[in-house]
Amino acid sequence: MKKVKWALVLGLTVVLVSAFALPDAGAAKYVFRWGCANPGSYYYKASAFIADFLRRGLPDYDLTIYPYVSTTANVKSFLVGELESVYAAEPGFRKLYAFEKPFAGFEPNVKQMPAQGVWLYTMETHLLTLPEHKDKFRTWEDLNGKKIFMTKAGYMNHINIFRAMEDICGLDVTHVEVDMSKVADALSAGTIDATAAYTTARVSLASWIKVLDVASPLQGVNPSPAQIQKLTAAGFTPEKIDMKKAYTRDLGVDELYGVPFYFGQHFGIEFPEDAVYRLLKVLEESAKDLVQLEAGFGPLEKDFAGFQVKGIKSIPTVPVHPGLAKYLKEKGLWDSSWQIAGKDTIEAAIEKMKAK
Repeated sequence: MKKVKWALVLGLTVVLVSAFALPDAGAAKYVFRWGCANPGSYYYKASAFIADFLRRGLPDYDLTIYPYVSTTANVKSFLVGELESVYAAEPGFRKLYAFEKPFAGFEPNVKQMPAQGVWLYTMETHLLTLPEHKDKFRTWEDLNGKKIFMTKAGYMNHINIFRAMEDICGLDVTHVEVDMSKVADALSAGTIDATAAYTTARVSLASWIKVLDVASPLQGVNPSPAQIQKLTAAGFTPEKIDMKKAYTRDLGVDELYGVPFYFGQHFGIEFPEDAVYRLLKVLEESAKDLVQLEAGFGPLEKDFAGFQVKGIKSIPTVPVHPGLAKYLKEKGLWDSSWQIAGKDTIEAAIEKMKAK
C-alpha cells in the first residue's frame, strides 16, 4: 500500500505540470477543457490528481485544466462556451438555474447550461473565531450583525454559508473580503470577528485553511440547537467535522458542525454521452487510488455509484447528463422521477427554478 501511495505522490510533479500545461493539439482527437477554481482552493490540487487518471483512461480526449479566480468565474466561462466541463456545486446550481445573484442578468450570454455529470465530494462550511472570543461568540446567534469572512466571494462555500446563516437562520451578517493568505491577520487585527471555513468529506482542508490552522489559535462556533433544527428542516442537516483529522489545533469545542453540500464536475448536453459514461467508469476504477492521494475522496471510494445518487438527490430539479443516466441505469440506481438533460428538460428546469 505504501509503495503504491509513494508512486502516486512521486508522480504529482509530473501531473501538475502536464495537467495545467497548454493543450497539445496533436495529442488527442477531442478538446476537453476542464474548469476549476484558483490555486488556493481545495479542488486546484485535487483536479490534478483526477486529470492524471482521466488522461490515461480517456486517451482520445485532450484534457486541460483551466483554473479561474473563483468557482463562479469558471461557471460563467462555461456558460459562454469556453469550457467543456465546469466545476459546480448544489448551491451554485440553484442560483444558476434561477438566474439569481451572482448570475442575475447573465442569461442573454448563455450558450450552454450544465447538466449533472459526476459528483466528487461533499464540503462542510463552518465558522471559526479566536479563543479570546469564546464567551462572546458561543453560537451563530451571537454573530448576528458581525463582520465575517464568508469565504472568498464567488466560492460555493460563500453561497452556502450565506444561505445557512441569513436565508435559513434569519441572521444579518456583513461579509468582509480578505486575502485568503491573511485571514489570521484579519482575525487578530479585528478586521473580522469570525471566518467561515470548510472541510471536504469532513476531514480535509483547503490550502488557505491549513495556513490559518498553523498561523493562529482558533475557536469553533456552532449553530444553536434551534438553528440546527431550522437547517435540518430546510434539508441541510449539519454534519460533525472530524476535528482531529482536519485540524492540527484544538478548536475549543467538543463537536464542530458544518453545513454540507455536494460538489462535482458537470457537462453540457453537447458533450458526448459516451464520454461522460466512460469518464464515470474511469473514476470509479480509480477511486481507491484517489483516496490515497486525498482523503476528501473517501466517500467516493466507499460507494461511487451511491454517491452519484446522493448528489442528484441534493438538487433533483437540475437534469442529469445522459452519460450519468446511462451509468446509473446500468447499476440499477436510476430514479424515473429524474429528468435526462436535453434542450426541453433544461428549459423546463430553468422555468421551475425561477418560479420558486
